[in-house]
Amino acid sequence: MSSLPTHKYPHFRIPSSADHERISALFLGPKGENAEFLHSWFNTIVAQQKAARDAYFPEDEAKSKAFVQMTEIISSNLTELLTVLGQKSIPFYSPRYSAHMSVDQSLPAILGYISTMFFNPNNVAFEASPLTTLLELECGLQLCEMMGYNRLEGTDAPVGWGHIASGGTVANLESMWWVSFFDAPRNLKFYPLSLRDASAEGAELAFIRDSFAVKTCTGETKLLKDCTAWELLNLKVETILDMPDRLHSEYRISPEFLDSVMSKYIIQSINKDTLMQKWGIDAQPVILSPSTNHYSWPKAAAVLGIGSDNLLNVAVDKFARMDTVELDKILQKCLDEKRAVYQVVAVIGTTEEGGVDRIEDIIQLREKYNAKGMSFVVHADAAWGGDIWSKRSGIPKADAPGTFVPHVGLRKDTARQLAHLKFADSITVDPHKAGYIPYPAGALCYRDGRMRYLLTWSAPYLHQGSEGESIGVYGVEGRRQPGAAAAAVFMAHETIGLTPSGHGSLLGQAMYTCRRYASHWSAMSTDDTSFVVVPFNPIPAELEPSPDPKKIEEQKEFIRKNILYKSNTELYHNPEAMELLNQLGSDLNINVFACNFRYLDGTLNTDIEEANWLNRRIFERLSVTSAEEDPLSIPFYLTSTTFKQADYGVCATEMKRRMGLVGNQDLVVLRNVVMSPFTTVNDFVGKMADVFQKVLEEEVKNARIRNEIKPGIHTFLLHGSGEKCFLVHTPTIHMASGRRQIILSVDLEGGLPAIRHAHEKVHALIIHNSRPMLLDDIVDGSSFEGKVTVGRSLVSFPHAVLLYGTPEQMHLDHVILVVPNINLSAGEIQCEFDKDLRADDLAKGLIVVAQNVHEASMQPFPLMENLKIDANFFFNVGKTLQVVVYKDPYPASTMDPVPIENVKEIVTKGTITLTGNLYVDSDALNVASEASADAPLLHNKYGSMTPGTIKSWNHAVHQFHKKMATVVTK
Repeated sequence: MSSLPTHKYPHFRIPSSADHERISALFLGPKGENAEFLHSWFNTIVAQQKAARDAYFPEDEAKSKAFVQMTEIISSNLTELLTVLGQKSIPFYSPRYSAHMSVDQSLPAILGYISTMFFNPNNVAFEASPLTTLLELECGLQLCEMMGYNRLEGTDAPVGWGHIASGGTVANLESMWWVSFFDAPRNLKFYPLSLRDASAEGAELAFIRDSFAVKTCTGETKLLKDCTAWELLNLKVETILDMPDRLHSEYRISPEFLDSVMSKYIIQSINKDTLMQKWGIDAQPVILSPSTNHYSWPKAAAVLGIGSDNLLNVAVDKFARMDTVELDKILQKCLDEKRAVYQVVAVIGTTEEGGVDRIEDIIQLREKYNAKGMSFVVHADAAWGGDIWSKRSGIPKADAPGTFVPHVGLRKDTARQLAHLKFADSITVDPHKAGYIPYPAGALCYRDGRMRYLLTWSAPYLHQGSEGESIGVYGVEGRRQPGAAAAAVFMAHETIGLTPSGHGSLLGQAMYTCRRYASHWSAMSTDDTSFVVVPFNPIPAELEPSPDPKKIEEQKEFIRKNILYKSNTELYHNPEAMELLNQLGSDLNINVFACNFRYLDGTLNTDIEEANWLNRRIFERLSVTSAEEDPLSIPFYLTSTTFKQADYGVCATEMKRRMGLVGNQDLVVLRNVVMSPFTTVNDFVGKMADVFQKVLEEEVKNARIRNEIKPGIHTFLLHGSGEKCFLVHTPTIHMASGRRQIILSVDLEGGLPAIRHAHEKVHALIIHNSRPMLLDDIVDGSSFEGKVTVGRSLVSFPHAVLLYGTPEQMHLDHVILVVPNINLSAGEIQCEFDKDLRADDLAKGLIVVAQNVHEASMQPFPLMENLKIDANFFFNVGKTLQVVVYKDPYPASTMDPVPIENVKEIVTKGTITLTGNLYVDSDALNVASEASADAPLLHNKYGSMTPGTIKSWNHAVHQFHKKMATVVTK
């Protein structure tokens, strides 16, 4: 490997003690190290407030009895609030917290927010908040400059403009709004069409029709009246934004007159669909974003009426970045179909994987399609990654030459993508994420400040200045942001500095720590460990064209010997280790990884659901799940996410391959987000990795237990009577010993122990074996004399039931496809079919699909305590199922999953009415059994809390609420 490169800001550099101490002074600290400093300033803030208020007509300040009573109530309630916050809040401030994008906020931001909060300015109108409005405008320009936009007037480049929003969701919504069609008086795509109509013969602006020319995106100059609808839909952004200025300078048309005329033609007034119909535009314009986009994008499409069908997902590559080859294909298809493209979204820092889309390639595609006659806006969703560009771009403020700056983590390719942000038309950035600002403080930056006029309800200014304007008229949020948020951002920017030696140093320490975590996830497991840890981002040896397993293992061993558990100083003096360290992990400071396990015989688990169970268990152990848990007892915080196969495609497939898993199911993975600057010292990362490994090893033992085939007590439902009886095994997904759906034909001899189900709503007869036995031994006749009528693995037919028995007495049993699910069985039914069923088919079993029961819409079923079984429940006495009966194409002893598409041969159709001996249960199938009885899973497969978990939190809040005092007046 090459030695350390030399340049002004070393690419691989460990923070100095002075760097770290400066950064530490910006925070209250994991142990409240800066408490005295913060306390003194709290006192100063309150004293300043009192002085300011005393100076304004200080007259009657008498404290009545009622006054004292109210202050006592405030004190009591605040004490209760502070107590419960201390007991139940997640310790974001600790370096042990490495889960979501939450961290201790910087003191300049906190003090700026609190200082301004007492004045409660609302940045909606300049006269209501002159100071904080100007602070917000300055913050917007600072962010624009950091992104590479121009902020200086009087140059040829457009002047950027930005503002504070409540968050990235609103900023993304606004970016979609100004470029799309919804309610924007001067919207981008359709404004040229509206201006063409306003300048038609007989219209108010007809006097410009024979002289007003525009340049198409291919570079051809044409009269506006001669342009086709397609050409008008694809004018470049700057061409459209120049139109009002040109109308004023060339024809002296005032902004007020233009506004009044255009109000009759814009789509806000005449409706987009009407305008499209008038111009013969059939294809709805679209927005293109990666398939792993943030949830704010489909939400914005829904709010703005664009619709999900017109928000096209572009597949991602194996690194979870937008596949620009696929993007090129979709753009070409849009061009071929003459379907306009509003916007292409590049994600600069995915919130799940820390990946950076190749915006460089997207900008090149914009130029390519401009030349072909199709123009579109490029928006960069840099809510997470935008602030990280402070590591390389620098606003020259108090930046001394030769400053000792850590650059570990910002790889050359990532830096190149961030350098291309300046070519995007708009950028979302969230100071309340990587800016260490209190919520709410998102932001949206425009490359050309005139874009904001597309979102205002008043006539635009012709100059590009921003002095004294009321910014409340722009954007989605009419109420605007609290001025305190602008003050917080301003204080942080001015105090820390958006420079490599300021904010860049803070993020550099966090990214260095992220790389050190990545080294543990990359080399923690060996061929001899009971577990396998697979990082989402492969180590360099795995990325070779033909990866050599021997070289991969050699590189992992190098990591173990030269990076893991080494001090910062030791790493600094090992250039080869530093070179490799900077190649580990994601583009930014998020690590995604997943775990698998080996069985006792050393074979690797290949079942995706079992790996998912293991990773969910680790997540449960290293996060707060219920209100009964003490957040301060969790030794290390992680979070999880799910790689949905439909969204992640080749990315999910590749991750599963590297884990040794087989199948198309979604994959649960773990995430650790690194934001704390306090993890860089005393090998704290190594300590946390040891905590993780201990939990992992404990859960691997549980995974082995639940996958061990061992004797147990099995539960059967008794179906039938007289000479022909059946035992229906009730499966449980949580233990391999019972993870099968089996129906046995049995002969009853003497009395068998029988009990009723514990749930009062269930009336089925249940039988247990009297001593622990293997299920296979029971099937083979060890306990019961009989034969296997049907035996399948748990995964089988969707929305289907098995019909079996004899022509005289038939029974139903629900076929389980996925878990969580529900056990449904009917021992007594009445059937009416178009033709009689054969005895041999019933002996083998037939597949029945209910046409009037839409089971998919009911999944996942709640546990029994929350399941409402009433007269309307589809599986109840008296309910009739409209069914199609299919022949089972597989032998009764089939153990592998059977695809539903192979069940094609229809036997008959008819109805089945449920008459008795019904069994309904969602507990036994879904609730964790002995392997994790001490800590059941409290989240569902996608990470959402279960109803029971949410209920525990509601109860905790209710108990706190009861302690609140309120003034009672007579």
